[in-house]
Amino acid sequence: MSVPLSSFAFVSILSALVSLTASIATWRRSAPGSSALSLLLLAMAIWSAGYATRWMDISVEAKLFWFKVMFIGVSAVPTLFLVFALGLTHNEAWLTPRRLTLLSIQPIASLLLHWTNLYHHFFYLSINLVQRNGSVILELTRGPWYFVNVVYSYTVIVIGFFLMSQGVLRLGPLYRSQYRLIFAASLLPWAASILNELNFISFNNLDLTPLTFGLAGIIYAFSILQTHFMDLIPVARSHLIENMYDGVMVLDAQNRVVDINPAMANVLEKQPSYYLGKDAHEVLDGWLQKTELLWDEVETRAELKVPKDPSRYLDLRVTPLYDRDRLLNGRLMVFRDVTERKLDEKRLRYANERLQTQLIEIGLLQSKLREQAIRDPLTNLFNRRYLEETLDRELARAGRESYPVCIIMVDLDHFKKTNDTYGHDAGDQVLQALANALSEQSRRGDFACRYGGEEFVIVMPNITKRTAYERARKLRRRLNSLQIPYERHRLTTTISMGIASYPANGDTRQALLRAADQAMYAAKKAGRDHILTYDQFLASEEASED
Repeated sequence: MSVPLSSFAFVSILSALVSLTASIATWRRSAPGSSALSLLLLAMAIWSAGYATRWMDISVEAKLFWFKVMFIGVSAVPTLFLVFALGLTHNEAWLTPRRLTLLSIQPIASLLLHWTNLYHHFFYLSINLVQRNGSVILELTRGPWYFVNVVYSYTVIVIGFFLMSQGVLRLGPLYRSQYRLIFAASLLPWAASILNELNFISFNNLDLTPLTFGLAGIIYAFSILQTHFMDLIPVARSHLIENMYDGVMVLDAQNRVVDINPAMANVLEKQPSYYLGKDAHEVLDGWLQKTELLWDEVETRAELKVPKDPSRYLDLRVTPLYDRDRLLNGRLMVFRDVTERKLDEKRLRYANERLQTQLIEIGLLQSKLREQAIRDPLTNLFNRRYLEETLDRELARAGRESYPVCIIMVDLDHFKKTNDTYGHDAGDQVLQALANALSEQSRRGDFACRYGGEEFVIVMPNITKRTAYERARKLRRRLNSLQIPYERHRLTTTISMGIASYPANGDTRQALLRAADQAMYAAKKAGRDHILTYDQFLASEEASED
C-alpha cells in the first residue's frame, strides 16, 4: 500500500537521502573529523526521515513512534557537530573518554525524557493531534526541558562555530575556500533552527531545520567529492613540522639553513640558532663523505652516521623546492633516525651467523648420531640393524642388475674360553682385532657388520663364490698370524666361516643369512678353523644320508 506524501514529507525524505549519501561518502575518508562528520550526517538523515512521517497519512501510533525515532537525530546532532569541529581543527586531543562521557549526558537525558514524556510532561506539556489541510499532524506545546535542551544545543553549536572560525584564520587560500563551504553548510540548518524557534507558533509547528539538511548535505558532498576537502588535510605548520618525529631542516637556494624543527635540534650538537644562516656543508661535515650528490635538482637520498656517543644513523631525504617558474627556492631535508633498524640489522646478522654455526653443529651431531645408530660401539663395524636395512637394498639392486652377492658368516672359535680365562676385557681386545682384520680385508663396496656376540658378517657384492672363498682363506691366514697383546699375554684365536651366495643359495636376506649360518656351524662342527660354502654343506648332508 503506497503512503501519500505531502510536499513537506517529500522534501524531508529527499533531505534524508542526500544526508545519508554524504554520510557514506564521508565514512570512507581517513582525515581528521571525517568519522564525526559521517555520524553527524547520519543523525541529520534520521532527523529528516523521522520528521517526514509527521506529514504522512499514517496511523497515530506510527506517527508517535517515528516522532521518538526522529529525536535520536535531534539529540545527537549538536554534540556531533562539536566533535566534528574539534576534529577538523585538530583539537581532538581534548576529546578524552571522560569529556566525551560528560558531553553525552545531556543528549541521553533529553532522549530519555522525550521518550517518557507521557509520564511527566517535562519535554512537551501536551502533544495533540489536529486536522490540517486534510492531514492529521502533531501539535506540540513546549515544556521546561525543551528550553533546557535548546540552550544546551545552541551553546554547543556556538562553541563549534567558534573553533571553526579560529581554524579558518590559520589557513591558506586553498583551505579557506574549502572551509567556507563547510561553514556555510553547517550554518544553514542552524539558521533555520533559530528562525523556527523564534517563530514557533506562527509556523504552526513546522520545523524548517530538517528541510534544509538536504541542501547542507549537497554542500558537504560537493566539498568532499569536488574540492577533496577530506583528502587535503589543512594543518598549521606547528602540526606538520614542529610535531614531526623526523628531523627537518629547510635550506634556501644557496643551501643556507633557514629553519630547524625540534626533532632535528635533538640530533645537532649545538642550539638550532647556531646553525641558522650557515652553509649546510658545515652542518653535515663529518656525517657524510660526499655531500655533492645531495644538491642535485631531483630528490636524493643518503644514509648518514652522526659521530655521537653512541653513534646514530640517519636516513636523509633531500627534496628541491621550486616556485611557479620552476626556479629553485631551496631544499627540504628530512632526517629519519634509523639507529634501531641498523642495530636490528646488526643483531640479525649476528643471529644468522650464530644460526649458521648452530646448523653446522646440528648437522655434525645428526651425522654422528646417525653413525652411532648404525655402528657397533665396541668394534666400530656396522651393526645388525644396518646389515638388515642395507642387505635388502643390495639384494634388490643385484636382482635388477643380475649380479651375485656373497656373504661370509664369521664366528670366533672358543671365544667363551678366552673370556673365562682372561676376562671380558681380553675378549673385547680379540673382537676388536678381528674387526680391524675384517676392515683391512674388505674391498670398496663391501661392508662388514657385527652380527651379534662373536659373530660377524661380510657382504661382498658382485663377486663369485670362488673369489669369496679365496678372500675367506686370506682372512683366516691373517687372523691366525695375529698375536694380540693383553697385559703380559699374547692372545691367539681362530675363526670358522660359512659362505652363501645370492641368488644360488637364497633369494632373500633371511634365506641368505640362514644359509651362511648353516655353513658356518657346519665348519665349527667339522673341527673349527674351517671354511665351508653352503654348497659344500649341502653335499656333506647328502653324503651322510647315503
